[in-house]
Formats: sequence, structure tokens, C-alpha cells
Amino acid sequence: CEADLLKAEPALVAATAALNTLNRINLTELKVFPNPPNAVTNVTAAVMVLLAPRGRVPKDRSWKAAKVFMGKVDDFLQALINYDKEHIPDNCLQVVKEQYLKDPEFNPNFIRTKSFAAAGLCAWVINIVKFYEVYCDVEPKRQALAQTNLELAAATEKLETIRKKLVDLDRHLSRLTASFEKAIAEKIRSQEEANRTNTTIALANRLVTELETEKTRWGQSIRSFEAQEKTLCGDVLLAAAFVSYGGPFTRLYRRDLVACEWVPFLHKTSIPITKGLDVIAMLTDDATVAAWNNEGLPSDRMSTENATILTQWERWPLMIGPQQQGIKWIK
Repeated sequence: CEADLLKAEPALVAATAALNTLNRINLTELKVFPNPPNAVTNVTAAVMVLLAPRGRVPKDRSWKAAKVFMGKVDDFLQALINYDKEHIPDNCLQVVKEQYLKDPEFNPNFIRTKSFAAAGLCAWVINIVKFYEVYCDVEPKRQALAQTNLELAAATEKLETIRKKLVDLDRHLSRLTASFEKAIAEKIRSQEEANRTNTTIALANRLVTELETEKTRWGQSIRSFEAQEKTLCGDVLLAAAFVSYGGPFTRLYRRDLVACEWVPFLHKTSIPITKGLDVIAMLTDDATVAAWNNEGLPSDRMSTENATILTQWERWPLMIGPQQQGIKWIK
């Protein structure tokens, strides 16, 4: 019975917490609403029904009637605090549950977007009804408990005789309890060991699966490296020639020098190179180029080539910039 009564405690605490959010200021702000949303008027109407004197449900539950009902804010708030939550008239409870609590908008979180005070009243209504329903379920049990206590008093005398037998049973129970606890501890240890084993198996299976995926990627990488190994000398030779001799020339002449002179020469001498090799992509990367651009280097291809030659050359180059575009980046 007491355990069942404790079920009502959270609802009562929530109702009290909802009342703590209410004060003269926010209730006054609620009253001055000229034409609040239906969700707010439903909350005030539900409060009017619960607070109806002698269970007489008011027919007029409009916003105008609600403002009159709230009257003096302090008295209204005190009526909420002192509400007889253990004796709600059945007709009031039925009206609130059927006409308001079934409304999906009758929710403190939703109401809070309309009015903070109305949200507190909404939470109070919901939790007061929850408390009363649990209380109604528990009250017959409390009465039955009282009757049981009377019967228990009559049975106490008989209990004294039985207690002597219980002493021996307690000793036996202690031995059984010790054995049971030992078995439970062994069970827990075995379960933990099984869980660790299952975790290890799961990790191993995951590793095997990932390694199967990596096997394909590694195979592709090996084939790529083997292909690069064959063209590495030619690629490096072409890049070195570009850095060493391409600096003084224009963009167009550099392109012709690579495509029309050096690449045919390497093919002619049977030195393999990567098809469509981009010398700049071999000497630098996108991240480095982006960093250069952030430092002030123009983003055109010619500027990128010049910066690549400058950073890859081991000697100090002669730099001529009529438009002074590279000065900011160099500094």
C-alpha cells in the first residue's frame, strides 16, 4: 500500500513545482491577455472546473469568465496551494479528463510557448489529476491495511510460539543464503567472463572484416606503387628539368618545352614516365597551394609554377615581377 502511495509522490512534487513557477507577476501578465490562444483558455477553463465550489462545473468557462474567476491574484494562487487534492468531485474530474486532458495541445511544453504562467497551471492540472487517480486507487488499500493490522494484533500471540521454530529455520536459512550468495557470485563472474569473451570475439570479427576491406585497398596500392616504380626515374627527371630550366620562360613556352621537347625525348630514349604527368602536382599538393594563395600568391597557373620552382630550387633565383604580384607572398 505504501509503495503504491509513493507512486503519487512524483505527481504531487510536479504539481508543487508547477505552483512554484507561478507568482503575482506572471499571473497578472496572464490576466491582461486580451484574446489568448485556445490552448491558454483551455488551461484556465480546466482550472475553473477543478476549483469549482461544491463540484458545480461552471457553464461559462470563457476567457472573460476566467479573468473574473482569477480575480485577486493572491487569493487565486492561495486557492491553488490549498486545493483539496484528495477529494476531487467526480463530475469535475470527468469534465477535465474528457474535454481538456485528451487535447494534444494540453501540454506544458506547448503551452509555455504561449504563456509561462499558463504552462505552470497546465502542469498543475495534469499532475493533480494524476495524484488523485493514484490516491483513489490506494485509499481502499489503506482501509484494508487498517483491518489487517487489527487481525495482526490478534495473531501476535500465536506468532510467539512460531518464533521458536523460526530460530532453527533462520540458522538453516543462513547456511542456504551463504551458499546462494556464493553461487550468485560465481554466476556473475562467469557472466562477466562470457561478456569479455563475446566482446573480444566481436572485436576480432570487426578486425577481420576491416582487414578484408583493407586487403583490396592494399592490393590497389601495391599495383599503383609498382606502376609508379617503373615511371619514377622519368617523372623525377622531368620534374628536375622543369625546376632547373623552366624558370626563365613564359607559361606557353614552358608547356611547349615539356610537351613538345622533353616528353618526346624521354619516350625516344625509352625512359618511361607517367602518362599525362602534371609536374606541379608531383612537386607540391593542393593544401600547399591553398596556403600560398592565402598568403597572397595569385591563383593563376603561372604564379603557382613560379612558387613551386622557387620553393624547390636550392639556389637563390632571380625574380622579376613587373606587376609586383608576388611581393606580398614573398614577404
